[in-house]
Amino acid sequence: MSGHRRGEQTVGAPAMPREGVHPQTVPRAADGGPVRADSDVHERLRRGIHPDEISAQWPVIGGAVEREGWMLRPVTFVADAPIGHEVMVHLNGVTDAHREDIAPAVMEPVGTGRYALTYLLPDELRVSYRFVVDAALPRDAGRTREGWRRIHERGRPDPRNPDTLLNPLGTRSSVLTMPAAPRHPAWDTAGAGELPITTVPLPSGPVTIVHGDPSRVLVLFDGEWWGRLGIVGALARHAGPLTVLVPSGSLAQRAERLPHPERLLPYLADEIVPAVADVIGGWDAARTVVAGQSFGGLAAALTACLRPDIAHTAIVQSGSFHFRRGQSERPPAGQVGDLVRVLDHSRVSGRFVVQAGTEEPGMLPAAQAFADAARAAGGDVSLRVYTGGHDFAWWRIGLFDALDALDALDALDALDALDAL
Repeated sequence: MSGHRRGEQTVGAPAMPREGVHPQTVPRAADGGPVRADSDVHERLRRGIHPDEISAQWPVIGGAVEREGWMLRPVTFVADAPIGHEVMVHLNGVTDAHREDIAPAVMEPVGTGRYALTYLLPDELRVSYRFVVDAALPRDAGRTREGWRRIHERGRPDPRNPDTLLNPLGTRSSVLTMPAAPRHPAWDTAGAGELPITTVPLPSGPVTIVHGDPSRVLVLFDGEWWGRLGIVGALARHAGPLTVLVPSGSLAQRAERLPHPERLLPYLADEIVPAVADVIGGWDAARTVVAGQSFGGLAAALTACLRPDIAHTAIVQSGSFHFRRGQSERPPAGQVGDLVRVLDHSRVSGRFVVQAGTEEPGMLPAAQAFADAARAAGGDVSLRVYTGGHDFAWWRIGLFDALDALDALDALDALDALDAL
């Protein structure tokens, strides 16, 4: 047998994204916000036509417009609010980029108690968003952490958009999915099926084991968040692996454990691994994948780099690779954190599926820095960039894309082994 070497596309295997080929970021206007546009929909709203008479689905996505080789589409949002109030659209990662002056996100009054805004957005964008309503929105709302927290707290989902997800604040956000945005059948709503579940009580909180395909074990940080997002149904729909949902606790507890290897790794080795091994009949690091997002992404990378006896493979989504122990202030853009510096004089043997969003201006270069350092240290590394922010909207898709990619690589390894016979 021949012709199945890694890097070539095989029949039935998902096409692997090319390293360094990044999707389109959200184009920016001179004021730092997304490019505003007019649309037929927006004009009809100005004329007082009721949104229900214009479209049954909101926001309304218009026809494709090509600019500098990229496909963009006008997207019109509409919101209702009391007369005399102000409304802004908070697009995850997009409006965050100009939060010291929120004027580019403030919606236009288009009638009595109705507000609209149209942006030109990339055809591959998948992003969560919320409407923020107040009697007056300070234009410098994001200049302080407290001001931006108020924006988050006052946000509400779009009542005209049924596609929502729970966010880490315990509230719901709406999801905008552009026509060319990546999708995954695991998140289809039909045919969920069922998988057996075991709950293991531990001092740090209960760990949930979802008994999927035992040929691979997925250890997933922030397990309680993923549980609320419907991960069990997604695993059932896609015949996913046996999955261990590791709880993170409160945001403060999460920050105290996940990015700190001296706390994280003993917790995994001494508490999680023995308890799960008792339930599933042992532990095999070679078939174990650890995955997470943000601090959880860093934790996944730390585990595969420093404790390959726990997991050989990590799925790292929007990893906090800027993190330095003892640093409390917001890091400067492009900062290299502790783990990347450790890799400069270390060797690793694991596999790392690294993902980041175009609208994560600090995390995207940090992800590239980690990928380069891990590869130079001996790791098997891939990097994929999604059009989106720091956001479960695309993390949900990316997690299953990564699992599919690992399945494809395993199949190639098996073919390579046959070639060697």
